[in-house]
Amino acid sequence: MRTIRTVLTVLLVFTFLFPLVSFGARMSEPDELDKIIKKINERQSKNLKTFEKKTKAYFFEAQTPETIDGLIKEFAPGDTITIIVYSNLSKKPVKDIVAMKKSGASWPEMAGRLKINLKAAVKEVKDFRLGIG
Repeated sequence: MRTIRTVLTVLLVFTFLFPLVSFGARMSEPDELDKIIKKINERQSKNLKTFEKKTKAYFFEAQTPETIDGLIKEFAPGDTITIIVYSNLSKKPVKDIVAMKKSGASWPEMAGRLKINLKAAVKEVKDFRLGIG
């Protein structure tokens, strides 16, 4: 009887504490965005032509091919995607986002200035990454 109580107690403790531990280990949005950008850079820098085609196909309604070409020539793949996402979410021209990036602003700072939700930006960048493989 005592072992059953012990087992039940242990199960209850894990049931209530496990969600707290996993929630505490969750990354902040800025850290998660940096991680996703780094992964995109690592995977897509190997073949920029393929990355260019995938990016143009993914964002064909939101950005012109010429805009995407210019971004790919100037920025790493992860930054290119994040600039496009920030432009789309803020409804500001890409050149405004590029100017902010070149001035040294961080992604969270830029999100604040543009009045976009950083969580939404992270989701969009993550969706792109998952969508292109």
